[in-house]
Amino acid sequence: MKNTIIRAECIDMTYEGYGVCRLNELVIFVKGMIDGEIADIKIISHKKNMAYAIIDKLIKKSQHRIEPLCKVAYKCGGCDLRHISYDYQLELKKRWVKNTVKNISLMDLEVKDVVPSPLENNYRNKVQIPCADGVMGFYRNNSHDIVETDNCVIQSELSNEIIKKIKTLIKKYHVDKYIRHVLIKHAFGTGEIMLGIISRSADIEHLQDIVEDLISSFDMIKSIVLNINTRNDNVILGDEEIVLYGNGYITDILDGLKFRISLKSFYQVNSLQTVNLYNEVVKRADINKDTRVLDLYSGIGSISLFVARYAKEVTGVEIVEAAVNNAKENARINHLDNVSFYLEDASCNQIKHLKDKDVVIVDPPRKGLSRVLIKDIAQSDISKVVYVSCNPATLARDISYFNEEGYTCDYVRPFDMFPHSVHVESVVLMSRLNTHKE
Repeated sequence: MKNTIIRAECIDMTYEGYGVCRLNELVIFVKGMIDGEIADIKIISHKKNMAYAIIDKLIKKSQHRIEPLCKVAYKCGGCDLRHISYDYQLELKKRWVKNTVKNISLMDLEVKDVVPSPLENNYRNKVQIPCADGVMGFYRNNSHDIVETDNCVIQSELSNEIIKKIKTLIKKYHVDKYIRHVLIKHAFGTGEIMLGIISRSADIEHLQDIVEDLISSFDMIKSIVLNINTRNDNVILGDEEIVLYGNGYITDILDGLKFRISLKSFYQVNSLQTVNLYNEVVKRADINKDTRVLDLYSGIGSISLFVARYAKEVTGVEIVEAAVNNAKENARINHLDNVSFYLEDASCNQIKHLKDKDVVIVDPPRKGLSRVLIKDIAQSDISKVVYVSCNPATLARDISYFNEEGYTCDYVRPFDMFPHSVHVESVVLMSRLNTHKE
């Protein structure tokens, strides 16, 4: 069956962006195919009841297919939907969220239209570029092969210019053997840039020359940090850091709030859309000056500080000590004294801060919430839970768990934080009584 070419019609699309075709009982997943298209497809792998294929020749093209703006769109693993019009990307993401929730939670919930990103391109404020053998770019899908590029369409134009400069400096000083990754953080609100150089050791020839060349070329570079990573796995950042220039952080402004961002800080990559998402959180939680909020997985405090402007008090809980310290400092520089942050594992039971709270906000990693945490929230008799999800599958599972504990799901609104990728975030309101207001 492998290398066989067959003609097939795409009848659906998976959450990973694959087209779905059928040949009798065989389900075939086709990279880059859009539902409604007919193509001659080439089988590249085959198992008992499923196979993977690529397009050999497109016979009938979808009205939603466009010419990718990016030159390496079909090689790079970053943008799975670059060949699809943006309006249809939003339709697909709404469909994926609705179907995933229905299939896993067995609930046919209404899903609102996806909130589009204010920027379709150049929206990313964070860039991670792998380096190997003098080549810089992005990994090919399911591979450690690097597709070379110095003009990623979804990252900021300034980041692209800095990457081009770094490539010339690596060649000029012959330091490619030292550098594993380059990480850039671009604070859209202030324009400030942080540059992280991830290397195998601190002993890099001409390192100071490279630093001086970069800061003389780009006024907006406010900090350069050397991160030492000697591991032999996929973890990008190591534990040891050396500040080569600046204070080791940059400052961003988000809807009037200041945030200090370090190299390891988690910060939403789409700054403009983040404001829309956080406004939705405040609206769905119906936060006012009498509301006591618990923010779990609070990170550097971005959601906590955002809602603290409207709430009576906010308590943030986070397991990463550096993030807790960042959050406390962010509260201080924003003069918000009604918010507190604690170092604690939100996935465990017996969360100390559930008592006397009106609203719980959760923004967990892709694995979602633990069952014990959901039970603890329910036993605390908290009336509202606002769930910010980056994974529709674990969101659907957790909706069903909350439902078993007596909560109804009143509202589901997806947000496109990552245009041209398959990823989608959602804001969900769950309540003991249906208090949802449009």
